[in-house]
Amino acid sequence: YEGCSITYREGNEWNDGYRAGYNWWNPNFKQSDAQPVVCVSWNDAMAYAKWLSRQTGQTYRLPTEAEWEYAARAGTTTVRHWGDDPNQACRYANVADQAAKKIFPNLTIHACDDRYVNTAPVGSFQPNAWILHDMLGNVWEWTCSAYDENYGGAEQECAREDVPDPRVVRGGAWDETPAWVRSALRYGDSPMLRYGNEGFRLARF
Repeated sequence: YEGCSITYREGNEWNDGYRAGYNWWNPNFKQSDAQPVVCVSWNDAMAYAKWLSRQTGQTYRLPTEAEWEYAARAGTTTVRHWGDDPNQACRYANVADQAAKKIFPNLTIHACDDRYVNTAPVGSFQPNAWILHDMLGNVWEWTCSAYDENYGGAEQECAREDVPDPRVVRGGAWDETPAWVRSALRYGDSPMLRYGNEGFRLARF
């Protein structure tokens, strides 16, 4: 795969920009070592988890969808771990906001300013109750689970790597509107594709 599709969502409209050659070290916007990796596919994330496990002698993997939501909610039942008001997002998450609207004037935004147009350094915002940062916003996060529209138990386990079904991503991202930044929001993406708003975090077992 030779490129990374830089994508942002506005309501139900999609605006996709594809540039050949964009990848995790050149996502078409400035990144520092403190910012989350983007332009990585599910397959990339799985390969990294295996490599890290070999390097450290510990077991790392992507969380299942159920594990991810459990960690993101941190014991809450509200729409977001900070509550139901999307306009409080900029204290807790890097989302589509007033800073982003300067670059994307037609973007539907949260009514706040988190100061970042693209990704933010990890840990820039207040964590959830379990001291986990960036569970919502900044980048969508791959889970190891296959996407099942009706759940059906797939959220409890990791997908087989040899099956090309869509994989679940969670959490919303720096370019996402309020409707897409929710603890329960989920969608499926191809395990082979890379986007400038998708990354991952690993769980250690």
